[in-house]
Amino acid sequence: MLVGDTRTFRAVGKDGRILHGVQWSISSDDAAKLTTNDDEAVVNAVEPSASIVLTAHANGESAEASIEIRSGAGLSAGTKIWSVTPLPGCKSVNITQAVPTANGPDLYDEEACQQGSFIRAMTADGREIWRRKMGELVGTQPASIKPAENPQPQAEHLNWNNRSICDSITVGMPKDQILKLSQSSRIPVSEKAPSDSWVFEEPGFTCKLFFDKAGAVSKKRKSLVTE
Repeated sequence: MLVGDTRTFRAVGKDGRILHGVQWSISSDDAAKLTTNDDEAVVNAVEPSASIVLTAHANGESAEASIEIRSGAGLSAGTKIWSVTPLPGCKSVNITQAVPTANGPDLYDEEACQQGSFIRAMTADGREIWRRKMGELVGTQPASIKPAENPQPQAEHLNWNNRSICDSITVGMPKDQILKLSQSSRIPVSEKAPSDSWVFEEPGFTCKLFFDKAGAVSKKRKSLVTE
């Protein structure tokens, strides 16, 4: 993360279900600020630090995420944005980019385990959406992810380092300040957006903001968009 950035985290159980009733804690109150929204944790980067640990406890399970905060306007080329620890007893064998959809995953991580192979669906910022054992996939997802015999042109490379209007908006910012930022950036809010959430669409990104009853940002979601 960069100083000023905000990220949203969710806790996922061993069976792939999103956990509820989660208790969150963070190791540093000075370098990062932690707020919660239902079962989500929102981390706002305040100062550079390489030793921040976010911890989640729920239903007798616990998990940790290590976070490094850097200063500057962007990350240098080749910087690892995030990493995910394989499931216990498993090894990651293949990572495939998903076909871009409005609410679907961005990446699929195939892991080989003693009890079989698993597919984990991930967002571009490293959040797990679901996991399934091979042969138990439901819906329209294939039981195995393999390159097509006649592959289509590859999608545009996802570059999380590019700046978006989302990067200038922080949790707690009121609507009038966001409107001024929108006007100066010449990025209008979507006309179809309801009053309790706004959407900004710009080349390569979609930024969705959620507001509390006072009209201040309670959380934000930055999504990568490819053609």
